[in-house]
Amino acid sequence: MNWKKNPGLIIALALAAGLVIGFLVARQFPGRPTPPPPTANATEALAAAEFQRRLDAVDEALRKSLSALGAGQAKVESMEPRKHAGREFGFQTLRLPEVGREALRRQLARELAALVPQAKLSEPSAHEWDIGIDGTPTHRLLLPVVAERPVPTPGKARLALVIDDMGEDVGLARGLAALDAPMAFAVWPDSGNREAVLKVLRARQREILIHLPMQPKGFPQVNPGRHALLVNMTAEQIQAATQRAIERVPGAIGINNHMGSEFTESPFAMRAALSAMKDKGLFFLDSRTTPHTVGEQEAKKLGLRHFHRDVFLDNEQEVPAILKQLRQAESIARTKGQAIAIGHPHPATLDALRQWLKDRDASVHVVPLTALSPE
Repeated sequence: MNWKKNPGLIIALALAAGLVIGFLVARQFPGRPTPPPPTANATEALAAAEFQRRLDAVDEALRKSLSALGAGQAKVESMEPRKHAGREFGFQTLRLPEVGREALRRQLARELAALVPQAKLSEPSAHEWDIGIDGTPTHRLLLPVVAERPVPTPGKARLALVIDDMGEDVGLARGLAALDAPMAFAVWPDSGNREAVLKVLRARQREILIHLPMQPKGFPQVNPGRHALLVNMTAEQIQAATQRAIERVPGAIGINNHMGSEFTESPFAMRAALSAMKDKGLFFLDSRTTPHTVGEQEAKKLGLRHFHRDVFLDNEQEVPAILKQLRQAESIARTKGQAIAIGHPHPATLDALRQWLKDRDASVHVVPLTALSPE
């Protein structure tokens, strides 16, 4: 055949050969298909994953808040299936442990703001809090129902006992916390066995205070301890030191002063310290280490709940002397209607309290510190 005389046939054969070769190459080396554009389902899946991440972040915020306050963890009461943007999630109802309500509210608000700013905490009732994410309710928190404290009845004398200087002797802490009396315990923020003592006190469900060192007269020869509040500090330094102490004693409901005869006479210094206490929802118990303290007047100006000591029990560490002070506290309670006695973790104090509890004046009711009327 004369190929030169039939060019059309040559072109046709070339095209056919190209098609065959292309087909064979495609079968041997298949190309990667072009991905289709994202579908609506893929977008929804991404949104659902982000919503679940936020749910987990709310759980973490609650866990961290309870842990920071030294409380146990929340218990799941129920898990109800609900939908968000067409996707199912678990709506949790959680029962909270015993914990300071104001302190938890502030701590949880901080944790939520840091971990999941899209979440909002609301309080539909006195014993229920809700958390929602972008307007969708996700958690219901059941707060423990605390029986209301009885209104003081005329003629019923009430006495509260507080033990200062806690955080070093774990054995004495166990003995004192085991006494059949609802005592409060003030713990040093920088004590060596703080965590072990706090564990003992929490196990006995005792009221916990922060025993905050403050400048005494005769400072620095008279040393109140590390991280004390000093009168030459700025307001910001005083508030920062107070905040530090609060963070080191989680679960505390109030603060009282260790020493502080110089500091508690300064209106400026006390105003700064009391402001920090108020911001954290804590009250102030003035140990009255000086008759010229301005703690009460500054607390009143701030609208801060406050109390003051009436009797020191164990300036003399002898059982008979301590029993005498306990009788004096009973007398003040009968006269005023209430009184506060402060002792310390001494073996003689423990022995005297054991003896006194067996034959104390039955007309004087030993009550928690927070059952007293504020000053």
